[in-house]
Amino acid sequence: MKLLALAAALGILVAGPVHAQTTVKYLNIASIPAEVELMKQAVAEYEAAHPGVTIELPFLENEAFKAKLTTLLQSSDAPDIFHSWGGGVLTEQAKAGVLRPIEGIISQEAKDAQGSAGVAAFTRDGHIYGMARDVAEVVIWYNKKLFTQAGVDPASLATWDGFLAGVQKFKDAGITPFALGGKDKWPAHFWWSKLVVRLAGQDGFNAAAAGEGDGFAGADFVKAGDMFLQLAALSPWQEGFQAASYGDASGYFGDGKAAMHLMGDWDYGAMKDNSASKAGIPDEDLGILPFPTIEGGKGDPTDTLGGLSGYLFSKNASDESVKFLEWYNSSEVQKRFADAGFYIPITKGSADGMTNPFKIQVAKDINGAHWHALFFDQMLGPQVGGVVNDVSAELAANEITAQDAADQIKDAVDSK
Repeated sequence: MKLLALAAALGILVAGPVHAQTTVKYLNIASIPAEVELMKQAVAEYEAAHPGVTIELPFLENEAFKAKLTTLLQSSDAPDIFHSWGGGVLTEQAKAGVLRPIEGIISQEAKDAQGSAGVAAFTRDGHIYGMARDVAEVVIWYNKKLFTQAGVDPASLATWDGFLAGVQKFKDAGITPFALGGKDKWPAHFWWSKLVVRLAGQDGFNAAAAGEGDGFAGADFVKAGDMFLQLAALSPWQEGFQAASYGDASGYFGDGKAAMHLMGDWDYGAMKDNSASKAGIPDEDLGILPFPTIEGGKGDPTDTLGGLSGYLFSKNASDESVKFLEWYNSSEVQKRFADAGFYIPITKGSADGMTNPFKIQVAKDINGAHWHALFFDQMLGPQVGGVVNDVSAELAANEITAQDAADQIKDAVDSK
């Protein structure tokens, strides 16, 4: 009793253990409300099990994220954890010293769960800077009803000549062939990238990225620009596409106003959320197609383009942020996002119960690919990738020659 009285006299609170307060900022780009809700539920679950830890989920839209991240990482307001598409952008961030290596704290269990490909994707010069989360593929989404209305057989689009003929058939039927978010530029870069994957293949791309020979000014890359212009000459995009964002184009497709949309598998949810009805195209009217093959191209027909995305830690990130992300990236949590069809987690066991037929097809495509090329604007780093996006948008608008586009990309590589 005397001890309690003394404690009271001294103003000491006797109420169990005191937990150190730690705040973890996870900067995300998730825009679909249902996905964000799953994130919030997971965060609340972690906070309940870890008193004293607060997880914040600041959000930036895709383009704003890319524009502001470099400045953020050099400021006192840097997030502990942030989204990453890996590639050359990660390489540049590591060189700039804005990342925290985590090989001294990440568990072997977490590394094993990602697999060797996942760990390698976020490793530079022997240091692990992040964790892989998901794989993605850029595909041609299509509206079966509009194909029937225009009398276009999806199988006829398997070759480039058949593809162009199909685009013209949609035009003749008064149907917009493709939705395109030209203002954001990166959606346009998928077209140039896909053509390069088909024409140059993995070896050709790697050689050009290394600046060998004619680099990106070589024949295959000029031809990719020429074929892009060949498509653009048919005016296949919706009216006003240059002022349209990705969200605008996604909603345009989701509203049934365009027959197709060249976009990542994430568009399954995004086209619903961006559509006027919030329902998008019903599954029974929706399909996915591979990019057409090109006769004489050096790429393997199984080659895919997409992402292997994940998370990075800023240089002042706490140990707690790594512990949180290990839990968040675990199969237990990630299977919730797989089951809901938001993305295809890389963590072993997470996608086993996936039922979405489109996500299952994408997973098969990537697993069977000779080369899964990472998004070129990320793979080539911010300097070269930015030029790729710029010239791709200009090619889509038929505002630049194929040779000029190729030369600008080569010059960007040479000036690094």
